[in-house]
Amino acid sequence: MVRLPKILIQVPGTSANLGPGFDLMGLALGIHNEFEFQFSKEITETKTEMKNGDLLPFTKKEDLVEEAYRSYFSKFAPKLIPPPYHCKMTLSLPLKGGLGSSASAIVAGLSLAREVHKRMEKESLPSEQEFTQFLAEFEGHPDNTLPAYLGGFVFAYSTFGEPIRYFRKKFPSSVAIFVLTPEFAVSTEESRKTLPKNYVTSDVIFNLSRIGAWMHFLDKRKFGDLLVGLEDKMHTPYRIPNSSPLFPLADTLKQEGIGYCLSGSGPSLLIFLERKSLKAKLNELEKKVASVMLDAGISYKFRRVKPDGLGVRIQIK
Repeated sequence: MVRLPKILIQVPGTSANLGPGFDLMGLALGIHNEFEFQFSKEITETKTEMKNGDLLPFTKKEDLVEEAYRSYFSKFAPKLIPPPYHCKMTLSLPLKGGLGSSASAIVAGLSLAREVHKRMEKESLPSEQEFTQFLAEFEGHPDNTLPAYLGGFVFAYSTFGEPIRYFRKKFPSSVAIFVLTPEFAVSTEESRKTLPKNYVTSDVIFNLSRIGAWMHFLDKRKFGDLLVGLEDKMHTPYRIPNSSPLFPLADTLKQEGIGYCLSGSGPSLLIFLERKSLKAKLNELEKKVASVMLDAGISYKFRRVKPDGLGVRIQIK
């Protein structure tokens, strides 16, 4: 057996869609899940636990880290037996919160497998293109997995079986990002069922124009372009309908001219303010959020986060 080191993997959270970019655009955030993997000849079966001793928030069948780890070997090294490991996790991303917890697990599992493969058989390693293609296809949502892997703002797409195509940009430092996470969970699978099977042409054109505004914002860094770019008619209206407990908050933010978008399928929201206006607007924003959420009877977390420009971090010990 090849002697394997302890491997520490840190993966940022992500926010997908970013308004109009449904299944296309994502941003890595400075909230991280950490996974510490240990190997030894005494370890004969894979074991996963929380580093703080809490119970795992998922079953073994739901362990995406292990699933991704084994899937890598099935794809790229089918003749090798994946060595079992012990994993200790520190989870800062809420499960089913719309902040990329599933993507973080997938990126961790695939990245671990490649590190192990590298030490077992260097000659047959996948190329970066092959790795990112598999990463993008694994969950089916490259707007989550690729930002988690690469960091930054990522626009990614693959149609009709074509190779994944993407580009990455740095998110402007002139904008402050806040994450509001209501304390209830949303299943991405269930949330997708609320979306229509077909869209009217005008809504598609609307979203395409807003993606253009996003690109202009990333190049010119004008906050007004971001406010336009966050508008969406293809998933937000269906996931935050009038009956949603989040609708009063979304409506308040819209009326106040504050930039926001649903993070992934929700329920978390990203809220954007110009950094130069933070002192003037942040206190009032926090009061409005507290008032609306109190009226709705919803507990929540509200925090400022920075974009993550590095993506997955791997430390060999």
